[in-house]
Amino acid sequence: MAPTLPSSDQASDQDNWDNGRLARKRQLLIEIVLRNRLTALVVDGDTTCRVLEQLLLRSYGVQTQGVDNGRDAVALIASGVKFDLIIIDMILPVLNGLEATRQIRDMGVHCKMLGVTICSGESERQVFLAAGVDVFIEKPLDPEHLVPILRELDGQ
Repeated sequence: MAPTLPSSDQASDQDNWDNGRLARKRQLLIEIVLRNRLTALVVDGDTTCRVLEQLLLRSYGVQTQGVDNGRDAVALIASGVKFDLIIIDMILPVLNGLEATRQIRDMGVHCKMLGVTICSGESERQVFLAAGVDVFIEKPLDPEHLVPILRELDGQ
């Protein structure tokens, strides 16, 4: 029996294997245009992750600053620098992300804080949220999670 080519109906079913999720992700990437100038602090001890997170934010027009440990993040905030968004890793050198988050919140900082980590268990999520982050995301940070937060901060 000779192989047959799929009909156009079968081909379109195969093309839609992801139920439109891929198209939605592309749409998220294309549609965001920030109306306001947003700033973000990226706190990550892993240089590669920090640079990639900053590049992702900058691709949306967000001005970023990065530090590699919790102590430097706390010192920067204590110096009076203000951010619309702080992305902070749980596992940091010098001062971990949990304690840095607590100290930043204790200073009266109310900006959006996004906790990121490679540890994705429920207990890690609960501990990070209790420390003061608003949102907990397992690494890697991706547009699907970031874009809605940027839209919220931008008032969209």
